[in-house]
Amino acid sequence: MRGFSTSFPRGGAGIGLLLLRLAVALQLLAETLFTDLAPWSQAMLPAGLPALLSILMAVLLVLGMLTPVAGAVAVLCQLFCLGQAGWSQASPCIVGAFTATALVLLGPGAYAGDARLFGRRRLVLPASPADHNRF
Repeated sequence: MRGFSTSFPRGGAGIGLLLLRLAVALQLLAETLFTDLAPWSQAMLPAGLPALLSILMAVLLVLGMLTPVAGAVAVLCQLFCLGQAGWSQASPCIVGAFTATALVLLGPGAYAGDARLFGRRRLVLPASPADHNRF
């Protein structure tokens, strides 16, 4: 899991990343649940697949699990939304794509499931047998 994030910042930066994850998740949910889904139905995809994918990515982002992957898929969902919605409703899709891209580049932060699973660990090395022979 080394390639996902180099650090998991705590404090203000960690809270900022938590808020960024929540913002991207809410953006995905708002576009999926509360807008006209006509662009989704015109796509050459199975009927509920884009909506289901958006909801799954929103849940993963809220939990902070596989954040870079979920963020990258969120970027693709936003770009798909931009392509389907047209320029008259482009602003939310563009903002969503940029915030999701920032999340992919910054990582999940310390207050995420990724940090608990793949975060820094304390490594305690046992004394070597050579050290015991010296005494």
